[in-house]
Amino acid sequence: MHRLIRFIRASGFAVAAALFLPAINAHADYSGAPRTFLFNPAVQIPFSDTARFKKKPPYVIGFANAGLGDSWRVVMQHSLMKAASEHPDVIRQLIITNGNMDDAKQAADIQDLVSRGVDLLIVSANTQKALDPVVTRAMKQGIPVVMVDRRISSDNFVSFVTGSDAMMGRVWAQWIVEKLHGKGNVIMLAGQAGSSVSADRETAARQVFSQYPGIKVLDTVYSDWSPVKAKQQMQAMIAKYGHTINAVWCAHGLPVAGSIDAFVAAGFKAGEIPPHTTADLNGPLQLALKYRIPMLEIGYPPSMGRTSLEVALKILDGQPLPKIYEISPQIALTRGDETASVPHPDQYVDQIVDAKGPPDEIIDGGMGPGYSPSTFKVKLPGEK
Repeated sequence: MHRLIRFIRASGFAVAAALFLPAINAHADYSGAPRTFLFNPAVQIPFSDTARFKKKPPYVIGFANAGLGDSWRVVMQHSLMKAASEHPDVIRQLIITNGNMDDAKQAADIQDLVSRGVDLLIVSANTQKALDPVVTRAMKQGIPVVMVDRRISSDNFVSFVTGSDAMMGRVWAQWIVEKLHGKGNVIMLAGQAGSSVSADRETAARQVFSQYPGIKVLDTVYSDWSPVKAKQQMQAMIAKYGHTINAVWCAHGLPVAGSIDAFVAAGFKAGEIPPHTTADLNGPLQLALKYRIPMLEIGYPPSMGRTSLEVALKILDGQPLPKIYEISPQIALTRGDETASVPHPDQYVDQIVDAKGPPDEIIDGGMGPGYSPSTFKVKLPGEK
């Protein structure tokens, strides 16, 4: 620990602290304040004054979800629903809409929730620019908005609950740089164009890669968070660049299985597939161990659904809280792939993988033992 602190002081820049400090406490045992907040190098962090939104319960809360297109989004919504079920004393009704990953549908959903007289909106925006006008209108009408997972392009919301996309993008990129010893070719396998999550992670990663002249980003392709499309995109990249691809920076775990499938289909054997980054899903970890792929996992916990509900109740109680509400991530690594900036992961991949579990299982869902997305059921406030 003392050696770590001496290194950070000697480095003279905030990036070292951002890369090292999240791994000081093992995620499984850590229950303190979010580390992304405590170790933020800024002296002043913006807080929202919520006094004008204070009102007496019970409340009607609306949740406009971008969609339920993958297991992460399902668990995130279940997390929010479970939290709401635990507060029937202050929540009269929770109204949930599904935008089906369509901007126009989600905008209409939000307008409908406003017309139904919700006291607060929780929104996970499909794309940041398209949903900005309707969220901004809600705020101007006096309805507080909590963004979760995906934000809008403006700051017209009360608080944004996230897992620090910038940190994820930077640490993934820095790990790749160090694995390649500062020289090599990278494919960036991003998520959805226009999604704040993907855009912020990409921007942060490029900031790191740009500092190393020996690192070349060959191409950036978009998976739309789909393993099937990711495989198609990576097949095209392998056909174009072949064995000159030295690493794949992935914006989440959702595209990773498709990328690895593309390398296997192209004849890459165990131990030959380049390093990948990932988040949350069980499948990529299973494949990393099967094919001996160096892999860095940084969690983007879907339990932020629960956190967004808790933040919503604080707003309606008039409590001040950070404009950006970042929760603590988990950092996991394949053994032997430690680097200067990721020397001590919270856990190793072989410790968190569910060897016999489904590939789309969320490894850090925070839903407790016995949870299954297919059988989850909870009684929401207002339901008979």
